[in-house]
Amino acid sequence: MAANPGAQVVTVTAGRPGPHELTEWDRRCGFGQDDDVVGARRREDEAALRRLGATPRWLDFLDRQYADGQAPDPGRVADALRQIVRDAEVVASPLGLTHPDHIAVAAACRMLARPGWILYEDAIYRADDGQTEAAIAALRNDGFVPEPIQVPPAQAKRAAVDAYRSQVLGLGTLVEDAFRPERYWELRIG
Repeated sequence: MAANPGAQVVTVTAGRPGPHELTEWDRRCGFGQDDDVVGARRREDEAALRRLGATPRWLDFLDRQYADGQAPDPGRVADALRQIVRDAEVVASPLGLTHPDHIAVAAACRMLARPGWILYEDAIYRADDGQTEAAIAALRNDGFVPEPIQVPPAQAKRAAVDAYRSQVLGLGTLVEDAFRPERYWELRIG
């Protein structure tokens, strides 16, 4: 993102839930029962992306913690993303490691994928042994050819990650993985 000023970052699970009990994750992130958690996270998103010269776009799918543990339906996510990515020169998608919401978004992106899309390793979830390799193998099994590419690390990354104060608090020492450089692949169709 830092190398492409003006990038638009789409957060799929940015929907506002109705009244609900405070989740354990939100509690760990320092929120209280009556806090506007999604509003706070959107403000953190704006601050982080401003540091990278990017802009946010939020979709109204619920994070699984607000949807009875259910990740969004990949087909519905693909429908929502179709117009957004239609004319984009470059699209970057998560590999979809471990977290059900990430897996659903990655599946939706594969439904829309075109040669040249970029895939990135999901920070903190890549720390689970074998997850990245399994995702790459699944892509190959589906007829995609992910070619590793080199992307230089951005100095602005640490400042952007630090802007997500609530997430950093909730992650504890796992946040250190977010500061490591990601691996990237350019997607080709086999």
